[in-house]
Order: sequence, then structure tokens, then C-alpha cells
Amino acid sequence: MIIKTNNNLHIGAPKTFLTNLEAAGTNILRWKNPSGFNASWAIQIGEVGEEQSEVVVLSTSTPSGTAGTLTANDLYAHPSDTAIYAIKYDQVVFERSTTGTSGTATPMTGGTITYQADNLFTQFDDTSGVTTYAYRSRFRNSVSGSTTSQSDWLTSAGFDFYSLARIRERIKRKLWNSDYIQDDTIIDDWINEWKDEMSNAIIAVNEDYAMGTIDIAFGTAGYGTVTTTDFSQIRRIDITYNGQDFYFSTKQHISSYDPNQVFSSIHPYHNWLGDTIFQVHPPESGGSARIAFYRFGTTMINDTDILPLPMRSYTKSFVDYGLSQAYLKDEKLDHYDRSIALANVAKAEFLSKLSPRDQSSQTMVDIVEAVDAQSLY
Repeated sequence: MIIKTNNNLHIGAPKTFLTNLEAAGTNILRWKNPSGFNASWAIQIGEVGEEQSEVVVLSTSTPSGTAGTLTANDLYAHPSDTAIYAIKYDQVVFERSTTGTSGTATPMTGGTITYQADNLFTQFDDTSGVTTYAYRSRFRNSVSGSTTSQSDWLTSAGFDFYSLARIRERIKRKLWNSDYIQDDTIIDDWINEWKDEMSNAIIAVNEDYAMGTIDIAFGTAGYGTVTTTDFSQIRRIDITYNGQDFYFSTKQHISSYDPNQVFSSIHPYHNWLGDTIFQVHPPESGGSARIAFYRFGTTMINDTDILPLPMRSYTKSFVDYGLSQAYLKDEKLDHYDRSIALANVAKAEFLSKLSPRDQSSQTMVDIVEAVDAQSLY
């Protein structure tokens, strides 16, 4: 079972360049400016995927001046102006769970290996692995022992087709060169932008899309606070004072109440005090508000996060939108126009299929040819 992790530590890392040709077998590197470099950090000499790119570790001395010292000699010669990245970590630790993603991943024997900067990814062959196992990885500094947090789960099936990781990779594969995109989070932001665009568009034409419900307790003063993270706005509130009987609550502006107004528990009212705080009238001795609300959805952050079910047939629109933003960033405006047009066509199709079709409502028919009295006989 071969497990891979992307070599992306150089993205967004502090960077400098060699000022001289450095021969193989030296532990001194002459550089331009080591700002942002730290003692005992790993550094990458060369670009990811280049044949003689390698990772070495700086000495315990604080990097400064025009040259730095390594803990071991470099393996290859590197010409002047070769890029140097302060990537901090020089190893990848592969961890395994024999009970799938429900288990706990622990480091494997022999699974801590050198970061393979001469390739696009670092890989490890778990010769005893089976398809039911699940894996995680983390980066490690061999000198300080510091590590990153664990990655998302990796399985034999790879990432789901509708996942953030797969959509991101599809965007990158369609670009001739994605090196000018400094960080994968930039692409992730584009994907989430389009997800919000699709969500807002369908809510505008279908009020029953992306609905959620939550029960919020309120006290004797009638105050309650909505804390759910994907809350957008209210659709309906029902009030219960005994946990069994629910009564529809009427919205009323806080300034429209009469000071002596008397409220009934079987016909409650509510008002809002800000974006998430509401007040129920009458409060009685407290109760619970069952709130139906519009959801804007959660942001896709982890590689394994997947699109909402209705959007999964439109993954290409996410790719097209991501491409359009990449082309715009690269000032390829013709390519941008084509990609954003394809994304918008897909959005229009998405809206047409998810718009409500209530057969009981009145049907309007456009008459495209004028008629007169004679034509009716």
C-alpha cells in the first residue's frame, strides 16, 4: 500500500537565493538574505520536483549575514540564484490505523522518512497494508523533534470525488502552471466563494432550500441566543412552555410594543435584539423556541470536507470558477471570460432544476401572437 503526501511546505515559506555556486559536499551556503530563517530549521534548496533539489538542516546558530552553516554536507551542487526555502521540517511521519478512520493512527515502524523534495510528493510503501487500513501523516523536524498536526485521513480509495481536496487538485491539473498560486488556501477560498454563490442564488429562488432547525432555550426574561455556526436568518419560530405544545410566534419590531400590552402564551410574539439575540413575549417561566432558519452552510476547510448533496452534480462549475480566478490572477483575460461563462451556465442549470415546481399554483401562459375577435370563431 503506497501512501503519498504532497510536498507543499515551500508554499508561503520564507525564501532567499544562493549568491554563489555551491559544490556538493559543503556545509556552508552563501545566501542573500536569511530573514525569516531560524536555527535548526530545515531548508529546501531548489524547487519541488527538480532532480537535484534537497532538504538540509541549519545549525543551532541563528541564521544571519551572508552565509549559513548546515548540520551535514549537501549532496548536490547548486548554481547561483538557486532558491532556498525555510520549510522547518525535514521528515514525513506516516501513521496507520488498522481499524479504518474510526481508529487511532499511530506511527509505523520505518514510516518516518526524509522529505523528498526532488518529487512532487513524499511516499511510503506499507508492504503489510490492506484496503481496510486508514492513514495519516505529519511533518517532523529531525533535530528539534517538533511536528505538525495530523493530516486528514488517507484511505486506499483516496479523497472523495466531491471533496475539497479533489476539486482543488482538478483545478491545479487544468492549469499549465500553478506555481504562481502561492498557497492551496487561495484555491480553497475560490471553491468556498463559489459554494456561497451557489447557495445564495438558490435561496433567492427557492425559500425552502438550505433550511435548518434548532431548539433554543429562553429564560424568565424571554431572552435567547442563536449559537449555531451556519445560521443566516429566521424563517419561522414556534414557542413551547411545557416541551409538548408548540405555538406559532409572530414577529414584532421592538419599538412597536405598547408598554401595557398583554400577551397570551397561546399566541406568543418575538422580537430581535441584534443578529442572534431574540426575546419572547410572554416569557412565562421560561421555555424553548424551535427556530427554522436559512443556512448559509459551513466553510469547506479540511481536505475531506465534501459539497452539499444538491451541488455534487455540478463539481465542474467549481473547477471552472477556480480556473477563472486563477486566469484572472495570471492576467489571462480571454481564458477568464471562457471559464467564468461556463461556471455561470452551470449555475443557471442548477437553479432551474432546484427551483420549486408547485403543481397546485396558478400557471401563467404567455401569448406570443396577437388575436382578435374574428380568430376566436
